[in-house]
Amino acid sequence: MPYCMTEKETGVSEKPGRHEKTRLIGSRTAASLCAALAMSSFYQESSRAQELILEEVIVTAQKRVENVQAIPVTINVMPGEEIEKFRIRNIVDLAGFIPGLEILPTPQNLANISVRGLGTGAGNETYDQSVGLFIDGIYAGRQREFQASLFDLERVEIIKGTQNSLLGKNTSLGAISVVTRKPGDDLAGYIQADYEFEYDSFYSTGAVDLPAGPGAIRLAFNQVSEQGYVRNTFTGNSVPEREQATVRLTMLFPFADDGELTLGYQYDDLDIDGDTFQIAKDTKGIIAALDPAVIAGLNEKKQAYTSFGKQGGALDKQTGDRAYINFEYPLASHTLTALTGLSSYDNKRVIDSDFTTGDYLSVLVDQDFSQFTQELRLVSTDEGRFTYIAGLFYLDSDFDLDETLDTAFPPPFTLGPFPLTGARLKSYQQDTRVLSVFGQGELELGDRWRATLGLRWTDEEKDAVFANTHLRSSPGIGIISPEVAPTSLEREEDNFDGSINLQWDLSDSTMLYGSWARGSKSGGFSAAVSLPSDAEYDTEEADTTEAGVKLQLFRGAAILNLAVFRTEIDDFQVVRFTGLGFDTTTIPVESEGVELESQWAASTDLTLAASVTYTDASEKNSGDAMPGSPDWSGSITARYEHELGLGRLRWRLDGALNYVDERYTDRQEKFLIDAVTIFDLRLAVLPAGDNWEVALLGRNLLDEEVSFEFDYPIFGGDDESTTVASLNRPRTIALQGRYNF
Repeated sequence: MPYCMTEKETGVSEKPGRHEKTRLIGSRTAASLCAALAMSSFYQESSRAQELILEEVIVTAQKRVENVQAIPVTINVMPGEEIEKFRIRNIVDLAGFIPGLEILPTPQNLANISVRGLGTGAGNETYDQSVGLFIDGIYAGRQREFQASLFDLERVEIIKGTQNSLLGKNTSLGAISVVTRKPGDDLAGYIQADYEFEYDSFYSTGAVDLPAGPGAIRLAFNQVSEQGYVRNTFTGNSVPEREQATVRLTMLFPFADDGELTLGYQYDDLDIDGDTFQIAKDTKGIIAALDPAVIAGLNEKKQAYTSFGKQGGALDKQTGDRAYINFEYPLASHTLTALTGLSSYDNKRVIDSDFTTGDYLSVLVDQDFSQFTQELRLVSTDEGRFTYIAGLFYLDSDFDLDETLDTAFPPPFTLGPFPLTGARLKSYQQDTRVLSVFGQGELELGDRWRATLGLRWTDEEKDAVFANTHLRSSPGIGIISPEVAPTSLEREEDNFDGSINLQWDLSDSTMLYGSWARGSKSGGFSAAVSLPSDAEYDTEEADTTEAGVKLQLFRGAAILNLAVFRTEIDDFQVVRFTGLGFDTTTIPVESEGVELESQWAASTDLTLAASVTYTDASEKNSGDAMPGSPDWSGSITARYEHELGLGRLRWRLDGALNYVDERYTDRQEKFLIDAVTIFDLRLAVLPAGDNWEVALLGRNLLDEEVSFEFDYPIFGGDDESTTVASLNRPRTIALQGRYNF
């Protein structure tokens, strides 16, 4: 939903450079549900449309500044402006706006992320991700870091397909790159506040640029005070209650000839009380016999209690630090970049794992993580027939996990003849060291042909210590979780990843490409098993083939992109919930489909955009659909802006219609979620100078329900008879105010 500009206003030269050939892009990718519908109007309005172009979108997905339309990669871009307008506060919120990106919730507040139907399950916290997260170029090494706040951003890039050659570490299925705003040269800033009426929630964010002698400083903050939408009738609380406060300091110092030093630091404090998961089915009456206070059924009421939680419910508290130093310096006809990253977090959780009003099964998690990364790269200019990137990457991380499992089931709920009682403390410490050498070269084969080759070699070592201690022993706890003395585990692997791409610039407005890439996700050890002998799992290796075309139409008034893809993985890592833990195994899977994206500057007042993704993702052996993978997903967005007729006031209407087809939430095609259409609408009033704005924002205006359901084996639920499920947030209306200074 970008602002449309005339060609004169863009300041783009008449003879664009190599990476500016397609200079006409929307500041938000979307695709072509609306393209076909709009074609007849294109011709009727052609004389006017030719005077308009879409804003150029610049990305850094390939570690150099490029126009997204000129590179042979499928990238969806969500601008920071839209993230603020639609109150998208984290990666989970973002997924609803991006077809082909799915994120399912879990009781552990972990992100179960898939791209094009494939992704890493969230049950095992020692898993690396196959969809990597990068924040200002720094790799985020754990699932918990997907809880990071999205605020004061330039953009978020969702990069689809295997990306290991350049992005590296665990991007075999794609990557999400978060790019924050950098300091400006003048004293300026903004503050925005949202009040949501139905659930009495408050959100605020803001930033200020401060000139500082030879450089500039930007200070930004984000605050969330979100009340729950599910009523726990046993405790009287509405859950989940989310409090999150984040501050970020960024300093930018130019030096020498076009050199630049950027320093960044962010602190985040997250506190979530309660969760929305509840007993959805109890067809065998097991839960009713265990706890008559629980009324099974998926709705906005639940009955649960744990004495381990602060308010009688689950809790999740996390504090985190993130810092980076980015040094860029021109060196002959190259740019030398040194990017240093430091990150850490401390996470404490209470998981009410029986989902009832008794202390029958509780899990307490204490987790610490710290990571150091260093990347050095040399990037040639984009002039000449041959351009390249070469670099080194080093990672050193420490992950410590203490998990207490407390069981106290009353008779007759036993493990055979043994009482299912007791408590154990599982300890797991892991040190990871990674060294990578990577490079990518692009050769112009002629006036319009280019070939690209990328290679990456990675050496990874993981050293772990696994231990299990009984805090309150019993025969039952001894069977399900036997004591284990501290046991050392070691693993070393070398991975060789690569990519090949052929690109044909048919004209200055049409680009065709074909690519193949192989990427790996490292193996390691699972802390979710009972015995260390069962902990090791193998490397996951993905092969992705993709072909596509990127078009600009009507002198930049529209774009239309198409990509077809296929991904195969022979040893896909999957997680199965057993009731008291998670089993890890590998299976062969495949995913194939097509993606379309389009955008049209219909007039100076109206911009339309649409996208659609079709995916067929399945297990090769059984043919079963992959969990969390819809066949179809799509998005239609529109922005209309016009004079209000009162002084110099304008009104602006932003709408987003996001569709996700039916899909399963568990393997063996269990728990079918119905298709859902989420409609968001924002109506704003603002002056010509854009120094303030008042708006009404409606989220999920159709009040659609999206459930996430799974078997609960410990209560006999291997056949969908005893299940646990949750619902999404219902319709909300908020008042927004923003002041720019």
